[in-house]
Amino acid sequence: MYGRRARLGVIVPSTNTTVEPEFAAHVPRDVAVLATRVPVAEVAAEQDKVASLLAMHDHVERAAAELAGAGVAAIAFACTSGSFLGGRDPDQVMCDELTRRHGLPVVTTSSALVAALAALAARRLAVATPYVTSVADGAHSYLVQAGFDVVSRHDLRILSNLDKGRLEPTESYLAARELDVTDADAVVISCTNWRTLDSLAAVEADTGRPAVSSNLATLWALLRLAGVEEPFSPGTALTRAGLPDDARAQWSARTAVGVVTGG
Repeated sequence: MYGRRARLGVIVPSTNTTVEPEFAAHVPRDVAVLATRVPVAEVAAEQDKVASLLAMHDHVERAAAELAGAGVAAIAFACTSGSFLGGRDPDQVMCDELTRRHGLPVVTTSSALVAALAALAARRLAVATPYVTSVADGAHSYLVQAGFDVVSRHDLRILSNLDKGRLEPTESYLAARELDVTDADAVVISCTNWRTLDSLAAVEADTGRPAVSSNLATLWALLRLAGVEEPFSPGTALTRAGLPDDARAQWSARTAVGVVTGG
């Protein structure tokens, strides 16, 4: 059977072409990644971008229910912008409510990123994104709300999500190399539709800093919540780290509250 060790659930935007193949290429043996999608519109103007991303929230509950029915160990809403644009507190509330409702950990990419940076003891961040300015500003605000300091930032200003998915891993490497990492504890590469897992080792080697991408943080959190503790591909600093005790305890507590028993 597929997923003998663990089944991981991911909710991806309809225009995301990266999460499923990238996760499948890097998960440990006998771990399966199951996905469902939520609709998101491609827009022609930057002023419409934020609203189109936040509209995905109307469909996340349905998608989480579908994945919970497949017996997954944990679920992630694998969209960075879709989870950070509402702000840190609403993102946590959504995770809490879905976890309680379905009786298993439900995280977002943004909340997984916070846990990943805590695991690396990183507070000062150099951040690369493919986003237009209004979306990249939302990423910056979320990280500040979560207690981080963004010391350097580089944005590609790409509007189309489909176009982000067409970028090669070289582009995420080059974007990270544009960052000034002098005062940074870690490099962050944001966006689950940006291929990064094949570039992160080179980013770490060349910058001398741990490098975390949206997809790496999401996959790492799901694996750890599913009880898969071993290092995994691409072998970067985060892949050898455990889930922080406070994050594990918090997600476990939410799950315990959410389980309903009875006849």
